[in-house]
Amino acid sequence: MDVGQLIERAAAAPSLLLATDFDGTISEIAAVSGGAVADQGAIEALKTLSRAPGTAVALVSGRTIHDVAARTAALEAAWRVGEHGAEIAAPGGALLYQAEAPAEALDALERDADEIARRVPALWVERKRCSLALHWRLVSAEDRPAAFDALEAWSGAAHRKGLVVMKGRCIHEARDAAHHKGRALSFLLARLPPGTLVVYAGDDTTDEPAIAYARANGGVGVYIASSERPDAGVEPDLTLGDPGAWIALLKELAARRGGLTGAPLRPA
Repeated sequence: MDVGQLIERAAAAPSLLLATDFDGTISEIAAVSGGAVADQGAIEALKTLSRAPGTAVALVSGRTIHDVAARTAALEAAWRVGEHGAEIAAPGGALLYQAEAPAEALDALERDADEIARRVPALWVERKRCSLALHWRLVSAEDRPAAFDALEAWSGAAHRKGLVVMKGRCIHEARDAAHHKGRALSFLLARLPPGTLVVYAGDDTTDEPAIAYARANGGVGVYIASSERPDAGVEPDLTLGDPGAWIALLKELAARRGGLTGAPLRPA
């Protein structure tokens, strides 16, 4: 599938769910997570799509749902998924699903992570409600061998506590295996009209279940490649070279689908 074929199919779908990751997809990867900013053109395109008839838009992120909501506040009509599916909110912000946090396991892992951070300069620990992330993007080349040894030991401890560890773009994140972005898409589609076409785009390991789910259910999986992760671990329908290519596609789709008339797609 090429870009033109995807746009033609999505523009013609009677019912469409357009779902996208945030970091590395509608925002460039930032050196620190707090510095990520959504591309304004992407926000405007998604806003247009969210208002188009027969169309739902979803932001599906590993960030907390409050974080992704704050960074995409202009998208009032969007669904939002936080922490890889552990939190899901409807358009307007009503929380529909919130997983129980494995607090005891995360508390223990956080103590271990803090000890690693004291030994490894520039390694950053991020505690979320349902997961714990260790960011090593800013760790120097000289310190990375020691960091990776510590991260492997930490990952083993996480596995022994019944958690999975996602190894993504300069991040190791421990979380409950029961929640991932593919299941989040299933949750959303169950609340939309039967036959809704799902298009999902993401750039990292955590996006692979959603790409695979979209393809397995008659939809389209899009992978945004990067120098850090040039290839997906699953087969996508379309690979794009950078966030700019995905944003350009969104703009074209918004121009095509935004001109339709009728009622926007609402939960069934």
